[in-house]
Amino acid sequence: MTIFHWLWIIVFMAAVIIELATASAMVSIWFAAGAIVGLIASLFNTSFLVQAILFFITSFASLAIIRPLTANYTRGNIIHTNSDALIGMKVRLIRAIAEDHFGEVVINGIHWNAVEKDRNDVKEGSIVEILAIEGSKLIVKKH
Repeated sequence: MTIFHWLWIIVFMAAVIIELATASAMVSIWFAAGAIVGLIASLFNTSFLVQAILFFITSFASLAIIRPLTANYTRGNIIHTNSDALIGMKVRLIRAIAEDHFGEVVINGIHWNAVEKDRNDVKEGSIVEILAIEGSKLIVKKH
């Protein structure tokens, strides 16, 4: 075995150990895939430059393909809490939204100022959907 064989084996092992140490983060698995390709290339006695290029191409291709596919699984269950739970709710305006004043909604007994996302007027009694929270104001759109 040449030094390049050992180099790719060490890179592979290091990437796998780092991945196992950070099991939920997905930080180095693509380098393990690149190291396998680098090792295979070294077995065909290619130059180190070719091996390194194949390593980087495989690593970045793996990153581009695997990361988006696994992002939903590594993120875990996201439970919206506190004011984040308001986003997406549909509520009734108790005060109209106008150019010269905020609208108002009541959610769980708490009064919130509301602004229409495109700065349009919305009549009192209209149903609006909460899109975001900026400071103490709800950003809404008419539903």
